[in-house]
Amino acid sequence: MAQLRSTWMWCLALAAVLMLSACGKIEEPAAGVSLSGGPIKEFTVHARSSGYDIQEIKVKQGDTVKITLKNEQGMHSLKIKGYNKEVRGGKTITFVADKAGEFDFSCNISCGKNHENMTGKFIVK
Repeated sequence: MAQLRSTWMWCLALAAVLMLSACGKIEEPAAGVSLSGGPIKEFTVHARSSGYDIQEIKVKQGDTVKITLKNEQGMHSLKIKGYNKEVRGGKTITFVADKAGEFDFSCNISCGKNHENMTGKFIVK
């Protein structure tokens, strides 16, 4: 009886670990598969201490947007205000542009004397 009880306890513990490991996991869409059903709008932004190489990102409302940030010099991020989306250097984010308007983006890491130049616009029509 004790052996059976011990086996059940191990099974329950394993099931709990497996369930908790799936909690909060954000799935990226498969390559070429859009979150919104349309094409994916992909952007690679290069960040240097002097600013971003792209100052405007234009998409249509409902588009799936994929932004990759490459740090060319220093440590940077790109945070889109009003969307509460942020990507850090060497990473990629994917989301649906579900709100129309013009949204500022900027570096969210204090990156030096030209930090104020790390700005741009995310435009959703």
